[in-house]
Amino acid sequence: MIDKVRVIFALSLIFPLSSLKAQNNDKLLDPAGFVTKYDSSFAGIGPKVYVLPAPRTKEEELVDSYKEKSGFFDSIARQLDYQILIEDYKPSSNAAYLKQNFNPLPTNEQDWNTLISKLEANKNFPLAAGLSNEYAFQLLKQGDINKSIALLIRGLNAARNSGSGEKFILEYNLANAYLYNGNFSDAFAMQETFLQSAINNKETVDQANTLVRIALVQAHEKNFKAAENTIIRRAFPLFNKTKNHYGKVNALISLAKIYQLQNKHTEAQWFLIQAKDLATANRVQNQLPEIEYMLAFSKYVQQNYKIAQLEFENARTLADSENNKVLQLAIHDKLGDIYLMMGNFKDAEQELSDYWRLRNELFSSIN
Repeated sequence: MIDKVRVIFALSLIFPLSSLKAQNNDKLLDPAGFVTKYDSSFAGIGPKVYVLPAPRTKEEELVDSYKEKSGFFDSIARQLDYQILIEDYKPSSNAAYLKQNFNPLPTNEQDWNTLISKLEANKNFPLAAGLSNEYAFQLLKQGDINKSIALLIRGLNAARNSGSGEKFILEYNLANAYLYNGNFSDAFAMQETFLQSAINNKETVDQANTLVRIALVQAHEKNFKAAENTIIRRAFPLFNKTKNHYGKVNALISLAKIYQLQNKHTEAQWFLIQAKDLATANRVQNQLPEIEYMLAFSKYVQQNYKIAQLEFENARTLADSENNKVLQLAIHDKLGDIYLMMGNFKDAEQELSDYWRLRNELFSSIN
């Protein structure tokens, strides 16, 4: 009887231990708790259970989607510069005459070159200069910056031969194209030439605007102090003298960009606030979306995300009202980042959807 008791007692110890061991093995086999059925008697080659990782959450997938687009922001910033270049392009003084008398304008490179060469051969340089400027603009809109520069140089040579007023317009467009293309020494030389012409003709506003462009060239060449002084000490007094509010707003924005290039975002915001106040007071409405975006961007870099969110949302409203798609894309990019960092996954997902819709539309050849 005693032996039976011993056996029962021993078995009572063995079974709980076995059960505990089995439970522990189950936990080790399936730490995520997703396996509900498997063959515990399997004794073949390989593990008893293939344990897959837990399904990824929607939030984790969203984080990865944001990582995929993070390296594209430089392309968006470049596109913003390109948009400014297009908007700032000046038509020749005879542009209306050309469109009326050369209707339709050529549609391919060979016909354009044939027409311009014919005018040059006949020494009709004002028309050759004007058509070169028009063709250069078409090439610029197609994204062919190098051919556009070549046509602007050709037109400038024709304008110099004729002594016509097209010379100043072609110099202006060529200098901007040089700056966009990174030909800083050529851009600086061209702007200095344009500045001297403006001084000789006593064109105060042209002097001030040219000084702002010279400052941007200086900044891209890392001559930041000279760039700051060019705007503050030379351009601002001319804008104040002529009460040219539009030009001064643009100068304030350019000065803020120079500080942003130096990662001096507090100083940049100080001048952007001045630009915003001046633009609002004088109804320079088309500059407000860029100002609001730049304010938000500086806050973003400084990791002041709550204020940056509000300013990006304001910038988005302004950009939407002007249908400025490139700026909208830049805003969706950064605003989505903020929503994601703040755990607002719903709005982050919507911003990402809007981002890809616009990116595919604007950069179809890249995507």
